[in-house]
Amino acid sequence: MGLVGQGARAAVGLKTMTASATTAPGQQTEFNAAYLLISLMIGFIAGVLAGLALGLGNLAKIDPNDIKTLLGIAAAGYAGTDFIENSLSIFIPPAKAPAASDSASNALSASVGVLNNHVATLAGVVSSFQAKVTPQLDTTTTTTTAASVAPELTAAFKSCAHLVNTDIWVPALNDAFSKYNLQTNRRMAAAIGQFLIEVGPGFQEVVENLNYSQARIFEIFPNEFPTLASAASYAHNPEALGNRAYANKNGNGNEASGDGYLFRGRGLIQLTGRNDYAKFGAAIGQTAEQAAQYCQTPAGAAVSGCWYLAVNGCLPLADDWQISKITRIVNGAAMLENNQRIAYSNAFLKALGN
Repeated sequence: MGLVGQGARAAVGLKTMTASATTAPGQQTEFNAAYLLISLMIGFIAGVLAGLALGLGNLAKIDPNDIKTLLGIAAAGYAGTDFIENSLSIFIPPAKAPAASDSASNALSASVGVLNNHVATLAGVVSSFQAKVTPQLDTTTTTTTAASVAPELTAAFKSCAHLVNTDIWVPALNDAFSKYNLQTNRRMAAAIGQFLIEVGPGFQEVVENLNYSQARIFEIFPNEFPTLASAASYAHNPEALGNRAYANKNGNGNEASGDGYLFRGRGLIQLTGRNDYAKFGAAIGQTAEQAAQYCQTPAGAAVSGCWYLAVNGCLPLADDWQISKITRIVNGAAMLENNQRIAYSNAFLKALGN
């Protein structure tokens, strides 16, 4: 698509060149096939860069029928070619320098001006891509939409996970589901199947419990505590354990920074580490620290869980009922209790009427 965008630009340039030759017969015009080929390849590269700006996961899912995205990438090829060419011209001087120093200065100023214009254009294209592919918090959702799912969701919890307090969690989940487009039966069921394992059958562990015995610490964190004796001073000491176990991971500082405990797991998907909270916070207009506190509330726990599933490509997997693949994204290669996650998801899907 980048090459197509540059091809359109080349066609306009050829037409302009022909018109110039007609209106100014004394001016010689020349078609350079080699330069055209190079320009097309630069447009191709600009399109690739625009695709990478989308992120590899989103790039792999581009729908050929999604004209807006395809035209956006073509626009990047159109505008990005001048950006790349002018960038290179700063470092690679032309073969023949202008005769007068004033002419060289004017040419450089003109090139810088063109470069600045195209930088702004390309930045706008990339920004539009990011706005398109990043799920945003929908603040216009009406309570009517949320309420329409409430009776079915409440009944499903009563049938499949009766320990969950539906008075608290159904309103929170309704809101979160509508904000991140998880309102189909399959998406709701797949999400709840993960939530029930991540935070317990009663949603009782929204904040990670680090109050472990010495033996349990040694079992859960073998890399941080290679011997049973090394875990002794951290037994039943959650803050110290969090700071040690999560130090220098996922954007956290060292053990003394306190980041490990501050950014321990929270929410229905258990966001963990400064990086996770910073990304979630950016999506809802909060700092990492504010987002961590928000995730301790039912509303924040539900929103963060749905946000995580949406931005990590889990919704199409739910549509195809690929529960194990969702488990891998949520829990990593360990895929702990995957069979139970599948069982919960299947039960909720049946209870919701599919």
